[in-house]
Amino acid sequence: MDPITIDPAVIGPASWSELGSLLRSLWLAVLFVVLFASNMILGHIMIPSFVMSGHVPDSFRKARPVFYVLAIICFALAMFFISRAIDFAGVLRNFWPDYWI
Repeated sequence: MDPITIDPAVIGPASWSELGSLLRSLWLAVLFVVLFASNMILGHIMIPSFVMSGHVPDSFRKARPVFYVLAIICFALAMFFISRAIDFAGVLRNFWPDYWI
């Protein structure tokens, strides 16, 4: 068996900049997915449960659409940043040709 050798190359400033953008996009996607899930949990599970148990007044039901709208916005932003991360992932080919391993 012949080991695969990869000749290391110097990573230039442009590649480092794109790597930074890739990581930033990935972190922002994770952040907005967490915010999406939090808003869905609040609007779809916690508020109705608290209203039915009597822990909060019935007027809190009016806040549910706000959480749904925030969840949709966060989901759209997460998809946007995931698509940006996919676009920036091309920089990996410059110095690591088999990045799907």
